[in-house]
Amino acid sequence: MVITLAHQKGGVGKSTVATNLAVEMRLPVIDLDSQHSCYLFSVLRRGEHCKELSVYTPETVDELEKVLRELDGQDLIIDSGGYDNDLNRYALLVSDLVITPVAPSQIEVFGLLKFVEIVREALKINPNLRVYVLINNADPRSSRENRELERFIESEESFNLIKTKLYRRADYRRAYSEGLSVCEYNPSGKACREVKNLVSELNALL
Repeated sequence: MVITLAHQKGGVGKSTVATNLAVEMRLPVIDLDSQHSCYLFSVLRRGEHCKELSVYTPETVDELEKVLRELDGQDLIIDSGGYDNDLNRYALLVSDLVITPVAPSQIEVFGLLKFVEIVREALKINPNLRVYVLINNADPRSSRENRELERFIESEESFNLIKTKLYRRADYRRAYSEGLSVCEYNPSGKACREVKNLVSELNALL
């Protein structure tokens, strides 16, 4: 099973979600983002005496194909770049499940409108691809914006809605800076509970 965090827009939280899922689900990561946030996270982990996170950084389609052959059908996570190129599009073609993080704002909706065009092209080649939108970085005090975004996602036939929401919490930022998942950083925190709910929801989909 290949789970890909994808969006042609940067800054939506793909790498934060990818690293937390990878740690909680104990999966290797293929980091396609030019910023290599997942790889840098794995480097931070080495100094925290944590279980090592396997991260691969292919830069071409050929290199990605080679890594996939090496992993030989293992379940894995791909963190794609926040831009549109052949490598990120190819990641969609080899994926079983795509997660697209998006924050509740009009700018993010405009970004989704562009991304859905890429998704439709991918579905022509990979019709079994399932694309789920994750409401991320939501404001805990504003349920109206969340509901408006939910209605938009549900109106687009290419998208499915993940019920779990990840809210704007300092634990996500602080945990990353220490090379930890939010559940390693603060097991009793709200962010950890959100990530565990997300993992449970994804396991049900898989």
